[in-house]
Amino acid sequence: MAMTPRSLLSLRSSRLLRPRLLSARVASPSPSILPATISSAPKHRAPIPLHIQPIQSRQYSASASTGKSEPDQLVDELQELYEIATDEFEIATDSTDSATIYAASDRESARDALNQLLAVYTLYTTDAASAEFQSVLREQEERRQIEGQEEDEGDAESQVVTTNFDPAQVTAPAREEVRKRVGQRVRELRNAVETLEERAMAD
Repeated sequence: MAMTPRSLLSLRSSRLLRPRLLSARVASPSPSILPATISSAPKHRAPIPLHIQPIQSRQYSASASTGKSEPDQLVDELQELYEIATDEFEIATDSTDSATIYAASDRESARDALNQLLAVYTLYTTDAASAEFQSVLREQEERRQIEGQEEDEGDAESQVVTTNFDPAQVTAPAREEVRKRVGQRVRELRNAVETLEERAMAD
């Protein structure tokens, strides 16, 4: 069912009231599986920025604390990012279909959320010595420098977030397991966002 302008405005207002910083969290003890399809009911989640701050050196303690394996903990984190990006995509799709004045900014929020998901997914599924991994780290460093300049100019709004675990500590078997469980959904969402952007440019 298409969202009404009133409901879009309500979701958009609730997003603006939430802090943009996504902090580290302890994984839930319940099992986590990525949704089979993109839900049609947007959730009240705040959009997230696309860059990642310096990685925290946090080790896994699956058996002692959560009872979850290394891949399960990584999938939990990626699932939350996936759900946020999906919500933003659905909002952007509704506003674009309705040609509202918020359509462009909604598509930008969807792109930012997708880029965050892609960045964290890349860090958790590629070797630390790979070109992809190093590219994300370089982008991270550039973002940190930009934010330092913005703070000097009085702009206190942060555009950085953290990962729950140090990607350099992720084992090769865990990376492979995460790719198998998450990769297809990430690619589908990326294609959907790109298609929406292309359609908007053609209109």
